[in-house]
Amino acid sequence: MNQQAVMNQPAGTTPATDVAERPAALTFQPNVDIRDLGGEVVFTADIPGSKADGIDVTFEDGVLTMHATVPPREQAGRPIRQEYGIGNYRRSFRLGDGFDASQVTADYARGVLTVHVPRLAAVRPRKVAVRAG
Repeated sequence: MNQQAVMNQPAGTTPATDVAERPAALTFQPNVDIRDLGGEVVFTADIPGSKADGIDVTFEDGVLTMHATVPPREQAGRPIRQEYGIGNYRRSFRLGDGFDASQVTADYARGVLTVHVPRLAAVRPRKVAVRAG
């Protein structure tokens, strides 16, 4: 791929290996909010244009990976200029030990992926009652 083609890639994308490839060859890193709720960590990712059956969420060796495919848009007419990037999404986060991989859940609605990663019971924060002496 030539230098000019790389410079014209949308921000936050990985360039396609062949300039002639469709825009779907791009891979975006979705914006993600991460919240620690004590007993679990919740990830909220913007993944517009995908469908639930096109999203893979894995948690292996302490790494949460989200990958989503997005089908190319079909539009009538010959494009004169295209700035709206269409592509797949991929993002990974290293969480380490202390999480229950068998209890990870994911929901997708209105272009937003929400992943719940619960902590193992042994490492969850616990409130200790203080007794008067």
